[in-house]
Amino acid sequence: MGDAKRRRKGFTLIEVLLALGLFALIGVAGFILLNSVLRTQDATDTRLGRLAEIQRAMLVVSSDLDQITGSLGGGATSLSLQKADISGNVVNVRYDLAGDAMTRTVTGPGGERVQTLLTQVSAVRWTFHRRRGDWLETWPQPMASALPPVPNPDGTRPVTEPMPDEGVTAVALDLTLNGVDGQPTATLRRVASVPLMVPPPAVPQGQP
Repeated sequence: MGDAKRRRKGFTLIEVLLALGLFALIGVAGFILLNSVLRTQDATDTRLGRLAEIQRAMLVVSSDLDQITGSLGGGATSLSLQKADISGNVVNVRYDLAGDAMTRTVTGPGGERVQTLLTQVSAVRWTFHRRRGDWLETWPQPMASALPPVPNPDGTRPVTEPMPDEGVTAVALDLTLNGVDGQPTATLRRVASVPLMVPPPAVPQGQP
C-alpha cells in the first residue's frame, strides 16, 4: 500500500507535456498581443509626428502671411514676401519646392537661412485672391488699363493712365502630400488672409 501511494505522487509524462503545451500557447499569444501593441504604437507615433509636422508648417505659413509689411509675389511652386522680424528689421521670406520638400528661405541682416519646412511633398500650388473676387495663378498682375479710350476730337489716340491693381486679400496654398493617414497621397488646402496694405498716395507731378 505504501508503495502504491508513493507512486501516485508527482506528475505523469502526459501531464507535463500538456502543461508545457499550455505554457507555449500562452507565450505565443502573449508575444502576438505584445507585437500588435508595439506595431500599433509605432504607427500611431508616426501618424502623430506627421500631423504635427504639417500643423507646424501651416502655422509658419499663416504667420508669415499675417505679418506682411512689404512686397508679395509668386506663382506655381514659389512665394516671396517681405515681413518684419522680432527686432523690427525687414526680412525677405521665400517658399520653394526643392525635390520632395517645401523649403523656407529667410534673408535679412543676419544673412540667409534655409529651413526644410515640410517633407514628402509631391506638389505645391500657390494662388492669390484679388479684392475684385477672382483667384489668380500668379501675383503681381500687370497694371490694368483704365476705361476704354475715347478718340480725341482731332482723331489722335488718347493716352490713358494705367490703374493700379486692387490688391490681394488672401493667399491659398494647395499641397499634395505623401504618407498621411496611410494613404498614398493626400491633398491639403490652407487659405490665409493678407493684411490690407494701403499704397502711399501718388505725388502730383512737379511736387517733391
